Amino acid sequence: DFFTDHFPGQPVMPGALLIECMAQAGTALLELSRDLSVKAILVMVERAKFKQPVRPGDSLIVDTSIESVDGPWARLNAVIRVQQRVVADATLTFSINSVEAFYPDVFQSIVKMTYTDMLRDAIVGPIPDGP
Repeated sequence: DFFTDHFPGQPVMPGALLIECMAQAGTALLELSRDLSVKAILVMVERAKFKQPVRPGDSLIVDTSIESVDGPWARLNAVIRVQQRVVADATLTFSINSVEAFYPDVFQSIVKMTYTDMLRDAIVGPIPDGP
């Protein structure tokens, strides 16, 4: 539906949704790298660049990598590609929090099932050790 008004006759995926894609991939990377013992929350987007329009029917490849982890903060680099061409990139900062502060025990199993389903076709590279 977001293509309907953005823009009539020239549909383009909104930049806010591209950032959301990067943020969700970054959240998954950080939470899974800590075996789902933390909750990552996006707190800052830096140097976001939108280099090519994303059109209906495009398949997005979202690549995130951990740049640094410093105590309760993590910085990630995120890139979105369509057919090998970079369409957007950004640096994202997340706060790292205890998962118990966000999810009751019963809900944590639902989060694990959701990640398992959501990432069933994901290609996961090596995860660096963090403090």
